[in-house]
Amino acid sequence: MYFWKCWRNTRARFGFSLILVAMLCVLIIVIVSKMGGPASFQKGGPLTSVPNMWANVGRAQLGGLVSLAILWGALTLGVVVMGEEFREQTLGFLFTRPRPRRYWVWTSWLTGVGELFAVTFLAVMGIFGGLIYLSGSVYTWRLLAAVVPLWIGAIVVYTLAYFLTVVARSSEKGVSYSLGILLIDLLLPLAGYYWHFQVSSVLDLMHDGCGWAVGPASAFPWRLFIICAALSGALLLGAQVLTERRDE
Repeated sequence: MYFWKCWRNTRARFGFSLILVAMLCVLIIVIVSKMGGPASFQKGGPLTSVPNMWANVGRAQLGGLVSLAILWGALTLGVVVMGEEFREQTLGFLFTRPRPRRYWVWTSWLTGVGELFAVTFLAVMGIFGGLIYLSGSVYTWRLLAAVVPLWIGAIVVYTLAYFLTVVARSSEKGVSYSLGILLIDLLLPLAGYYWHFQVSSVLDLMHDGCGWAVGPASAFPWRLFIICAALSGALLLGAQVLTERRDE
């Protein structure tokens, strides 16, 4: 099955992403557990500090530092899925098989999407479990729902890298183009803050989604969610059209 070939091509980077996210989660929990840490929480301290700890770690750490690691994993997975086919020059053989070309596109894409779900799920469960250990109780089960905005944010970066790899027919060029666009996307809100114009990035979806998951006063970022989901779909369809029209 082609799925297993995609899995073999991506398992090394998938494993690295899992290890990176797991190490970050452990590091964050260790730092927070120290007296005078970011959440100003000491194990066994006053109950009033528990909401602050969950809000700080959920919004700033899970929605910030861990999200950046997830985006990096999404970018590297996006270029390797189809990039290996171009490097090994196996597309010509695949296209002779009795399958429509969209089958190869969707199967390889879905393989990475499934791996990204595992990465985001591990990130949320790692932070969730660490916070339960520190506070001794579950402050909010809604933190588990942070998987959704984190996953969608990762998917749009993954699909961008996937699409640009198909356009460039090279994983090296695909990662360069994708990284440039991602950096611009992440830096635009900072430029808007200083130059007084409003613009959002994919990291805003992940950060605001985590903020919604840990704070009742925060609204779910539906606008960014819909934009990222629609953009992912458009990029995937673009990759499918290019693959179906290319000559091999």
